[in-house]
Amino acid sequence: MAGTAVLPAELSTIYLVTKKLSAKLQDELRGRLIRAGARVVDQATADSVVLTVTFNYFPNRRLVTAGSTGRNVERVVRSLDYSLKSPTGETIAPLKTLSRQKDIELDDNNLLASNREKVNVIRDLERSLLKQLINQLLRI
Repeated sequence: MAGTAVLPAELSTIYLVTKKLSAKLQDELRGRLIRAGARVVDQATADSVVLTVTFNYFPNRRLVTAGSTGRNVERVVRSLDYSLKSPTGETIAPLKTLSRQKDIELDDNNLLASNREKVNVIRDLERSLLKQLINQLLRI
């Protein structure tokens, strides 16, 4: 595919270990790894590197409240921890953390729209973290 970066040869076969990832995010991560040229296996093999990925979820933090207008600003934070080991157990990439945050303005007078906005922001943050992870793996 034109414009698609390929993972280094040593990452051609990946055994993926995920923690605290929804099935949807696991599928998305698998798809991104495959599109980057990896073969993702369900069990560790003699030639597979072990990629461990953990999502961290933090409570949203209200930063500003404007009581009279019903508007407030919340900070949404997500992070992803990952590490990579060779088939022999040697560390290729030690535990690293990627994080993203976004401040969103919500309207307490329009909860449905505010909830939709929050869901969209969270989805975008999670996708952005997966993209960052692939970019990190491309640099190995």
